[in-house]
Amino acid sequence: MAASRTGNTATKMSLDISRDGQPFRAPKTAELVARDLRNKIVRGELKNGETLPAEAELVAQYSLSRPTLREALRILESENLLTVTRGSRGGPRINLPDPRFAARHFGLVLQSRGTTLADIFNARLLIEPSCVRLVASKARRSAVPVLRDIIEEERATIEDNLAHSRASARFHRALIELTANPPLVLLMGMLTHIYESHVSTAAIAANVEKVHAASKQRGVQAHEKLLALIEAGDADGAEVFWRKHLEGIDKYIRETYPVETAIDLLD
Repeated sequence: MAASRTGNTATKMSLDISRDGQPFRAPKTAELVARDLRNKIVRGELKNGETLPAEAELVAQYSLSRPTLREALRILESENLLTVTRGSRGGPRINLPDPRFAARHFGLVLQSRGTTLADIFNARLLIEPSCVRLVASKARRSAVPVLRDIIEEERATIEDNLAHSRASARFHRALIELTANPPLVLLMGMLTHIYESHVSTAAIAANVEKVHAASKQRGVQAHEKLLALIEAGDADGAEVFWRKHLEGIDKYIRETYPVETAIDLLD
């Protein structure tokens, strides 16, 4: 059954997301206006939190009707680039692109293709050790104080399950962010968001409230060892060690959660 799911999914997967082969359609006026405003938001010509000019001013600027302008604004609102508020000080307010919304849509695409929690973690297992290698070889000076502070927070919260879990998750995120590679940070941020959302939901459903203190101590010790390898500039050792550590987490997750069930982000 698992092989069949994988095979069916593979036939649907493709790196090609171009529009080649689709019939040509001239964009509507509202779409062109939305594109112009979208470009201004992304380029920083319209600032986060600013309110767009009055409707009459925009109608005159773009030489279009009010209904067409409102349609353009609805397009941007659906993309979460605008928030429309009512009242005397209301109006369409600018939002910068938010990775949380990208993660949401990305997650729904993955869910529609039957992606499992195991698939998500396997992707993390492939990418995160490579990030550790990059940090150890290129960014160890900036990484060491950041990671050390997080480890101190982990130690200080060892008796607080929620706070400790958050600190531990922050350690993993920091390993990605310290690469300073924007596409990698965004991609892993989306995968991590989906993974943590799904695990949290599963944990609540299974009434998993406590992690043994010994397990938490071992986690902190693993983080300390990785920090030592990074500080020494041992990129090979750091990558190998972290892959083995993540494989151990993978084993625990497989024993605790139904990892072969398709992710569900619709709640």
